Amino acid sequence: MHKKHFFILVILGLLTGCTSISKGITAAIMESEAKDDRQCWITGRSFEGLDDLFKAEVDGNSSGGAPAMLKVMLVHGIGTHVPGYSRHMLDGLIAELGFKNTDETVKTIELSHPEFPDGLGVLTVHRYMNLERTREILFYELTWDSIVEEEKKLLDFDNTIEASSRRAPFNHTMKTFINDTVPDALIYNTRYRDPIQRSFGQSMCWMLSEKWKNLPNNERRHCDIRRKDLWSQIDDSNIAIISHSLGSRISFDSLEEAGVNLNQDPSYHVVRDKLKEKQIQFYMLSNQLPLLQTGRRLPEVHDEVGAICDTESDRYGERFFKKLQIVAFSDPNDLFSYVVKPSFINRNIDSRLCPAVTNVVIEVAHVSKLFGGQAFSNPLEAHTGYEADSRVLKMLVSGFGRSHGQEEPRARCDFIETFPDY
Repeated sequence: MHKKHFFILVILGLLTGCTSISKGITAAIMESEAKDDRQCWITGRSFEGLDDLFKAEVDGNSSGGAPAMLKVMLVHGIGTHVPGYSRHMLDGLIAELGFKNTDETVKTIELSHPEFPDGLGVLTVHRYMNLERTREILFYELTWDSIVEEEKKLLDFDNTIEASSRRAPFNHTMKTFINDTVPDALIYNTRYRDPIQRSFGQSMCWMLSEKWKNLPNNERRHCDIRRKDLWSQIDDSNIAIISHSLGSRISFDSLEEAGVNLNQDPSYHVVRDKLKEKQIQFYMLSNQLPLLQTGRRLPEVHDEVGAICDTESDRYGERFFKKLQIVAFSDPNDLFSYVVKPSFINRNIDSRLCPAVTNVVIEVAHVSKLFGGQAFSNPLEAHTGYEADSRVLKMLVSGFGRSHGQEEPRARCDFIETFPDY
C-alpha cells in the first residue's frame, strides 16, 4: 500500500473514531490497488520520447566517435524544493533508457546575473552514458525555489502547533499543503516573475552553449549569451524540457521572452537561426497553464500557428523554433492540473513558438471505493505521483502513437489521434 494512502487511513480513523470503518477502507484500497485499473486517455498527435531524440541525432559511429547527445532540463513547480528533488524521476528515466554509466561528478552551478546579485537559484547537472558510450544524456535540474523562499516565510506561523492547535488533523495537513504551494503561483505574478524567468534563461544558456567538460562546478557564474564562442555548441544536441505544475508556465514565458529578445537584436542572428531549426520536446506534468493564464494579456502574436509554422508559408521565417511539441500529463483528480486544448494553445501561447499539443489524461493516483461505493482519490498523490507511474515514465522515454511506444501504455491507454492543420 502507498504510504500516502496509509496516512489518509490513519487520519480518517482519527476523525471517525471507528475501527471497523478504517478496516473497511483499508480492504477497499488494497483490493483496488491489487487490480490497478487506473485509466488513461490520450488525445492529440503522436509524440516522440527521449529515446527517439537520440535516433534523430548525429550517429556516434559516423562523427569521429563522438556520442549522440541529448540534453534535458527539469523545472519544478509549486511547493518547497531543494537540489536533488528530481532524484526519483532520474532513477526511473535512466532505468527505462537502460543506461548503466554515470559520471562520478555531479556539477552544481549557482546561477547569477548582474541585475540580480542575490542569486537565481541552483542548476545541478547529471551525466549518464550507455555501456557502448554511443549515447550520452545530460540532465539539468533547475531549483529556483530560493528566489521566493523569504517571501513564503510570511506564512510560517500558520504552520506552527500554536496556530494549528484548533484544527482537525486532516485539515491541518491540507492547510500546510496549501501554504506550501498556492503562494508560489501568486508570487510568480508579482515582481518575482522576472528573476524566476531569468533563472530559467540562465539554465537554458548553460544547457545550449556548453559541453559537459566546460561546465563550471561549485561556482557562482553568469552565462552570457552574447559570447559568440558559445553559439557553436547550440546545434550539437537535441533538447527537451520536463516541467511540473508552475514550472510549465515559467518555461513558456521564458521561451517566449527569449524568442522576442533574440529577434529584436540583429547581432544574435547566428543563434536565432540555429534555434529556428530546433524541435523542442516539452513534457508538462500537472500543468496549470489555463489557471495561470486568467487575467493575463494575450501574447503579441496569437491565433497564427498555421500561418507561421507551415513550411510552405511565406511567414515561416518568423518562427522561434521549428516546433514545440507539448505533451500535457494531467490526473483528473489532481486539484492543480488542467487539460490544455489546442484552441487554448493557439490563443494563449505565442504562435512563433510553433506549439503542437497532445493531452495525456492519466490516473496516477489510485481511485478507491469508500462509504457506500463513493469513489475517493488522494489529491496529494494525484498532484505528485507522475514520476512514480510506470506508464508516464515509459511515455517520456519512448513516446506514444499508433505504432509507437511501449506495450504497457499502448495496452492501458485509449488513444484518439488528431492530425495537424499544417
